[in-house]
Amino acid sequence: MKQSLFFVFAIIMSFTACRKEIDELKTYAVTVQAKYPSTFSSQLALDATVTLTNIADGSIKTSTTNASGDAVFKDVLPGTYSIAANKSLSAADALSLTGISNSVQLNGAKNDVLISQAETFQLQLQGSAIGGLVIKEVYYTASKTPSGGNYFSDQFVEIYNNATDTLYLDSLCIADIHGNSGLINPTSLPTPFNTDNGNVYANSIWQIPGTGKQYPLAPGQSIVIAQDGVNHKDASLNPSSPVDLSAANWETYNERPDGRDADAPQVPNLRRVYFTGGFDWLLTVFGPGVIIYKADFTKLEQVAIPGASSTTPPRIKVPNGVIIDGFEALRDGNSASFKRVTTAVDAGFVFADNTYNMQSFRRKVTTIINGRRVLQDTNNSTNDFEKIASPTPKGF
Repeated sequence: MKQSLFFVFAIIMSFTACRKEIDELKTYAVTVQAKYPSTFSSQLALDATVTLTNIADGSIKTSTTNASGDAVFKDVLPGTYSIAANKSLSAADALSLTGISNSVQLNGAKNDVLISQAETFQLQLQGSAIGGLVIKEVYYTASKTPSGGNYFSDQFVEIYNNATDTLYLDSLCIADIHGNSGLINPTSLPTPFNTDNGNVYANSIWQIPGTGKQYPLAPGQSIVIAQDGVNHKDASLNPSSPVDLSAANWETYNERPDGRDADAPQVPNLRRVYFTGGFDWLLTVFGPGVIIYKADFTKLEQVAIPGASSTTPPRIKVPNGVIIDGFEALRDGNSASFKRVTTAVDAGFVFADNTYNMQSFRRKVTTIINGRRVLQDTNNSTNDFEKIASPTPKGF
């Protein structure tokens, strides 16, 4: 009988202890205040969408700012979070706030924010014009060969005309951005340029040639830029590759004395503007930063990498103001501190499940108007892109 009473008492005590732990699990009220740039006629951002992402489990809370510019979150568990805000301004709204009648997408972000008490955070919104050319798909993870080897020559970037008018691609540049994608090895550090919010720093730059109106791109159409413009599924290359890029619009042929980068004669070559090494234009399989822009290369500043040797090529400083679109991928969800593309260009990032697994990132479709797909463009890769199991050049 005593033994039975002991077990009952133990069960009651165990339940009481568990209940006490639940009761002691505190949550907090968090307020995020979104503000327009100081040059706007008002600083209080009404109806901005704010997200609070828990780094540990990926859970997301969403709220909308009130007339005071405040987004209020209740019952927030303690932990490390990423905070992001975005606000689309119509041409009419932008006119009243800035005096300029141009649609604008504004973003703000704070990464690796520790929440351990009730707190208020401020996000300064910044951004650039909506519309025009966008990066539609980036396939960087690459593939495995039938024997298990790593094959990266099938990478590509697709650029899409998201406007309602024909645009001209002449002199358009594409570049990858300097910096690690995350903690690739124990000594990996974030880009030393990450304190400069007004520029990004390019590794290598390629350009579409032309004199102004040689390369039109109709609304709803796209171009594919291949690392190598060949059928990668060919038995002599990688029959396990997911893509045939022999019909790509352009390729990045890196002419070298040793001929390591073979030229695909049926695919036109981009002009190599600046190159920082390697035998081909390899986008890091851990997650690249990519931008498209238009600017005179001779007028861009070349900047030495802080702490690098004197023999290391400088990086090219590209101002936010000339950037048309950007894309950011990092190693994993815990790599926000390694972000390389400025918040004004891209407030978020995506990440793949692994390297050499053929996953790709494709921009979401928001609507279809008279057969023309309008792609989502909030200047935030987290919101705008979806992870897909296999790349879809020129497809959806």
